[in-house]
Amino acid sequence: MMKNVSPGVERIIRALSETIKPRKPGFDPAIDNDILEVADAFIGALPSHMKILMPLGLRLLNLAALIFMFPRFKTFASLGPEDREKYILGWMESSIPLRRDLIKGFKAIVMTGYYAHPQVLAHLGYNLEEHLKRINVQDLDTPPTVPCSEEAARYFSELEKKNAWGTTDGLPGSCKRYFKEKK
Repeated sequence: MMKNVSPGVERIIRALSETIKPRKPGFDPAIDNDILEVADAFIGALPSHMKILMPLGLRLLNLAALIFMFPRFKTFASLGPEDREKYILGWMESSIPLRRDLIKGFKAIVMTGYYAHPQVLAHLGYNLEEHLKRINVQDLDTPPTVPCSEEAARYFSELEKKNAWGTTDGLPGSCKRYFKEKK
């Protein structure tokens, strides 16, 4: 059970994640509850106004199915899998940016939860510990001991001393104001 939303919104999020989650023949891990935990943590970390607006947007998504999927006269959460996919595709290809953005946001949350799951990482052949060793990081909580080569460090130190972080050639006129020399 999610801590940051009501059971009704949880049902909508579950239906949405089941629809958006990648599927591969022969590999469909039962990680829906883990994806819901990621979504719950994300919603819990939102600013207070977004904690109100996000569930409202999800309720709109749910109830708008009554209109957009007219002959079925069902909410999104109660549609079948094929109808859900058609409905979400309509939101993703909408000419209204707000509809597209709501789906993009939840797609990012679902994909993060899906691809960060150990079963999916193992299926993809990705080993996080090996990767961290390869890039000279001890673990996720410890920064690398050598963030960049000594040559790169000297280069950036010289740029800092000269206050010369590059040219403004090729930048649009509105961006050049940020690169004016300091006196």
